[in-house]
Amino acid sequence: MRVLILPLLLGSALAGGGEGTWRSLTPAGDWTPSPARHAPPPCPALTLPPTWEVRSSVLADVTGDGAPECVLAVWRPWRDWRTARWTAHPTPIQGNRDARGLSSHVAVLRPLGGGRYREVWVGSALFQPVAALTVLPGGTLATLETTYAAPGAPARALSLWHWTGFGFRLDRRALTVAREVQPDAQGRPAVR
Repeated sequence: MRVLILPLLLGSALAGGGEGTWRSLTPAGDWTPSPARHAPPPCPALTLPPTWEVRSSVLADVTGDGAPECVLAVWRPWRDWRTARWTAHPTPIQGNRDARGLSSHVAVLRPLGGGRYREVWVGSALFQPVAALTVLPGGTLATLETTYAAPGAPARALSLWHWTGFGFRLDRRALTVAREVQPDAQGRPAVR
C-alpha cells in the first residue's frame, strides 16, 4: 500500500499540490505557500454577445498602453478561421472545441461605459482552453488551462503570457492543479 501512496503524493507535490490552499509560483519555478493575494478589480458590466459564456474576467492594463482593458476568458460557438474558405486543407484549430461545439478564447475589450466596449483583440479558438485568468502587475496575463474533454475539471497548467501588439506570446507554463488564479502580494501568480 505504501508503494502506491508515495507515487500519488509525489505526483501531487510535483503538480503544485491540491486545490484548497493558495500557492505562488516563484521565479525559480517552485510552488510556495501564499497567504496574501491582491486581486485586480473585475470588469464593469458589458453588453456582450448572447452566445458568449464568460468564465473569468479582470480589469487591467494588459496591452501596456496605460488604459485598463477587460480581459475575458470566453467560451463561444466554434468558428473556423475566415481564411479556411480559400483552402481545402483543415486549419490547425479544427479540434479546438468541446462536445457542445464551444471553443475557448481570450478577449481584450476596452470598456466605454454604459455596457459598451471596443474590441481590442479576440483570439482564435485556443488549443488549451482557459478556465480562469488574471493579470499580474506589469501586464503579464496568467491563465489556468484545462482540456476540451473535461472543461469543468480543475486546470492542469498555469501559463504566463505577454502582449505582443497583436496577441500574446507564451513566456512560461507550469504544471499545477487549480481552479483559481490571482496575483500574490509580491505580484507573482498564486493558484488554488
